[in-house]
Parts: sequence; structure tokens; C-alpha cells
Amino acid sequence: MLALIENEGTQFIEDLARRFGLTTQTIRRDINALCDLGYARRFHGGVDVPVEGRNISVNARAQLNSAAKRRIARRVAGDIGPDSTVFLGIGSSVQFVAESLRNHQDLTVVTNNIHVALILCDASSIEVHLTGGLLRHDDRDVVGADVIRFFEKFYATHAIVGAGALSPIHGLMDFSYSEAQITNAIIENSKSCFLVADASKWMRNASVRVAPFNKLTRFYTDRLPDDEGVVAACAASSTDIVLCGEEHS
Repeated sequence: MLALIENEGTQFIEDLARRFGLTTQTIRRDINALCDLGYARRFHGGVDVPVEGRNISVNARAQLNSAAKRRIARRVAGDIGPDSTVFLGIGSSVQFVAESLRNHQDLTVVTNNIHVALILCDASSIEVHLTGGLLRHDDRDVVGADVIRFFEKFYATHAIVGAGALSPIHGLMDFSYSEAQITNAIIENSKSCFLVADASKWMRNASVRVAPFNKLTRFYTDRLPDDEGVVAACAASSTDIVLCGEEHS
């Protein structure tokens, strides 16, 4: 249900009941649970995304398009060699990359992502540096000036970043100015920068500009939308586009 809301927008209870073969009462209970957690917004007869300008929690985002995110993560991990220093930024897609890096040898990882640190706790061959900062409970990460200063102490071989939304005009977008600042610090202090973002990010609206596509070395995604503006923006940038859809597995 979350994936439908995220990818297709407004959903109606009667349609959801028919689609899943469930009663409308069951659908309403599920919608109420999602709304109580802040993952969705109910209205009479249906459900929609949360109030514009806010992102849903990282746990909810991890459930959206998880198969595509895992394919993207495996491809990214395959392009990171041993003895690399890797920045892992904010977001659920970055968490999947951390999972795919668990068996890598002799990596140094710098992150402000609590989930990433926990995922790599048992990876004894990976040295993990966790930044200080202000904890955001729903996002399971830390933000603030201390995070930026910490990243600036390193120079990474690879930076892995996500995005709240993608714009053919402005490139990477986010919902939070603090997130945008951190992502910029990560990009500026790395030799190469990899964006990991599934195709649903083109359908989201966020208000904070992060970076244009030409700031990226490579963009890993499951597919590009059939949209002339998106195709033109990607072609105009110097970014290498790596498609990780099922047909490319």
C-alpha cells in the first residue's frame, strides 16, 4: 500500500479492497495504522502521501521499491574495491548499499547514518567512523554542523548519497536544508560521488536544492522515466547512468 501511495499517488479504499481482495474494513484498519505512524494521510474515502514538504520515516522508505534498491546496492558494491574510503550518507537506499558492502575487505566507512553503522557492526574488516551530531529519531541519522566538520576531516575514494527527490531542472532535491548541507559536504570531500535513487524519486516534490547532476560521477537507478525532460537532463550531464532494472540483473 505504501508503494502504491508513493508511486501512483492518491488511493481509494474501494479500489484498494478490490486490488488486494480484502474487505474495506481491513483496508481502513491498515490505513489507520499507517496514518498513526505518520507514513500516510487519510481523507474521506481514501489515503494519500503525508503533508507535502515532509519525508516519511526511514523505516517506511526502506519498504518502498526494496527489490529495486537491492539491485542498485549490489551493483554499487561491485564497483567499490578494497582499501577504499567510503562516505555513506542519509537515506534508505544507502542502507541497502551498506548491506551489500558487509563482506568487503579493508574498507574505511564514514557515516552519519545510524542504520549503516548498525549494519556494519559485525563486519570486522570494515573500519567505521560514526559522526556526532543531533539525532533524528524517525530518520535514524544525525545532522548538524558537527556532522559537516567531521566529513571534512576525510577525503573519500567514493561517496554514496541518496536524494529525497529528483528534478530534471535542479538535479538532486531534498526535504531538509540540514540534509542538503550534509550531502553537499559529502560530495565536495570525495574523489567520486555515486547517487543511488530508484525511479520513484522523479515523481516526488521536495523544496531544497542539493546539487546538479554534473556534480555526480555516476547515477545508479532501476530505470529512467519515459519523460523527455528527464532524458534530456541526463544526456546533458557528464554523469554516467547505470541502469539496474530486472532486465539488467
